[in-house]
This record gives sequence, C-alpha cells and structure tokens, in this order.
Amino acid sequence: MRSLAQIILLLTNIFNTVKNNLCLCIIKPQIKRIGETPSIEFPICTYGLRNISIGNNFKCGKRLKLRTFDSWGGESFTPYIQIGDNVSIETDCHISAINSVIIEDGVLIASFVYISDHSHGIIFDNKELHIRPIDRPLSSKGPIKICRNVWIGEKVSILPGTTIGEGSIIGANSVVTHDIPPYCIAVGSPAKIIKNLNKS
Repeated sequence: MRSLAQIILLLTNIFNTVKNNLCLCIIKPQIKRIGETPSIEFPICTYGLRNISIGNNFKCGKRLKLRTFDSWGGESFTPYIQIGDNVSIETDCHISAINSVIIEDGVLIASFVYISDHSHGIIFDNKELHIRPIDRPLSSKGPIKICRNVWIGEKVSILPGTTIGEGSIIGANSVVTHDIPPYCIAVGSPAKIIKNLNKS
C-alpha cells in the first residue's frame, strides 16, 4: 500500500503533466514551429509566437519568457527566434528579439539567463535621455547566435550583436558583449576568455 507522501507525489506528477500538456495545446496553434517531444513547464510568458521556431526534444523550466516584437513605438521589425534540437533551458530565463536570436542544437542554458538582441534607445544619444526608457525606440546592434553545444551558466546576460562559438562555456554572472570563439571558457563582465579548450 502506498504511503500518503507517495500518493501526493503521484497526484502532483499527474497534475503537472496535465498542466504542461494544456500549455502545449495553447502554444502549438500560435507558434511558427515546434518539434517532437517538447517538455515545457507552465507558466510560460510568450509574445509573437508566430516568429518563433523550436526544434525537437526541447525542454524548459518554469517562467520562460519568449518574446518577439513586430513593432514598437510606430517602428516595424522582422524578428525571429530559432531554437534547435535538444536544447535545454532552465527556470526564469528571458529571450527577446526584434532582429534575430539563433540557438543551435544541444545548447544548455542555466536559470535566470537574459538574451536580447535589442535595447530601449541608443544609450549615447543625449536627445533620448529626457524620454522614459520604456518609451524610447527599440534599437539593435545586431543578431545573436549561440552555436552548437554551448553551455551558459546561471545569471548570464547575452547582449546584441554577439556570437558564442561552438562548444564554449560562459561562466555564471557573466555579461557577453562581444564574440566568444569556439571551444573556450569565458567569464566576467564583460566576459573574457580564461581558457581555451581542446576539441577531442
């Protein structure tokens, strides 16, 4: 006979499965593409799903924000977020695009990671300083690309116009402001290479 703790665990698992399947039923008609066997934990915050493509075996934790903006403040954009196969994203991450964010196959993203190809306003333009940041026009310095099998540590920020090369590791709390080559470890704010890794 099962214990009370086992019964509670079983009921919790059933509830979570039903909840996550319901979430998928809501997302599937809106998203551009979602591959086979996704595992998406509810709640999830989405905007502009028609510009988002997700590959097979995608896994994400709770409170993922996936957002694309076709327009802002009267300006139009052609945003795109592409997530490859076997990508795993932990809880409380935020991915946003007015340009493009490409995440290739096999990427692992820890919790509280921020990835955005744009910002509110042009920071060095003094004419915008009198405008509330939320009301400033969105601007992008370029797309973001995260190549195959990259591992991104907790609380990392990845800023516009950057590429992280295949197999690299970005240490926790780092801020990526420039390209990171393949097969290296980068840490800090701004992220700097501390070790080159040999590809086996």
